[in-house]
Amino acid sequence: MRTLVLNAGYEPLAVVSFKRALMLVLNNKATVLEQSDAEPVHSAQQDFELPSVILLSRYVRIPSSRLIPVSRRGVLRRDSHRCAYCSRSATTIDHVQPKSKGGKDTWENLVAC
Repeated sequence: MRTLVLNAGYEPLAVVSFKRALMLVLNNKATVLEQSDAEPVHSAQQDFELPSVILLSRYVRIPSSRLIPVSRRGVLRRDSHRCAYCSRSATTIDHVQPKSKGGKDTWENLVAC
């Protein structure tokens, strides 16, 4: 079971194991936003629901070296080669806010089309 870790600003940071997520929650470094439907884990004294999404209580700075550069191939892979407008097969990308209106080449502004 894997758990999505969100930064304090709700940006996705990482996907960690259930054990790591549970340790963050038990040490009050994170709170559970969403729990899994799977069977709970039993300990000697307590039962724990499997967290599927947790939110860190403090903001963690992301090093600039971890930023992934934007590419056409990456956008198509992220969107599973499906058009954002009609859900058919996509081979090109499009700007949500056009470059002529100030749109940038960022992950948030590009979609498969």
